[in-house]
Amino acid sequence: MTSPRRFLSRPATLAVAAVLSLALLMLAQAQTAQAQPLLGGRQCPPLATACGISGCCPPGHRCTFDGNCIPPGGSYCGGGRSCGPGQFCLPGGTGCAPVGSQKCSNGRICPPGTTCTRDGNCVARGRVYCGNGRDCPAGSTCRPGGGCAPAGTAQCDDGRTCGPGFRCSIGGGCIPNNARDCGNGRFCPPSSLCLADGGCSVPGATRCTGGTICAPGSACTEAGQCGRPQRPPARPAQD
Repeated sequence: MTSPRRFLSRPATLAVAAVLSLALLMLAQAQTAQAQPLLGGRQCPPLATACGISGCCPPGHRCTFDGNCIPPGGSYCGGGRSCGPGQFCLPGGTGCAPVGSQKCSNGRICPPGTTCTRDGNCVARGRVYCGNGRDCPAGSTCRPGGGCAPAGTAQCDDGRTCGPGFRCSIGGGCIPNNARDCGNGRFCPPSSLCLADGGCSVPGATRCTGGTICAPGSACTEAGQCGRPQRPPARPAQD
């Protein structure tokens, strides 16, 4: 005995057709979103952007006029070279440098927080440049042979360092700032004269052109000698 055939009702048939149509539409849309056609028949991955003749840029990248991809926030240097965010292209597209860098006369690039020196080196801002790539902390002094002298000191030509309150003496050595310099580290009080024997004159003495030392109150003559001390005029007699 043959079983009876079962047929779908018209509403059920329409529902099945609608589901099939929707599935076909979604499949077509998915295939369209999966790729962008390029010349030669190749396609880009999903969300990528066609760039140039046969290239694809990742999501978020932009395509340049000559078919290169630039990362988000980057800058294009030309010739297929680019710099990332926070950088800029060096002249000629030779490289990248952080924003705030400084280019020296010799082509060296000093990073932010540094500055170019006269010989094309980089030194941190606020530091003292000694030359040949050496530098010292702010307020200090460069020593000729290398190293740094503390702040408030004096650096002498012979390499000696004079501490605070002292200065370099002629010929070498250190003397107090307010002293009279007699040379080679010898000194006298500011109101005295340096003597040939290494001593000091009495305060207020005078040295004549011939080298004669005159006592206070005695003036030098034209011959370079000491004149008589000048005495104050006598007081008139009082009745």
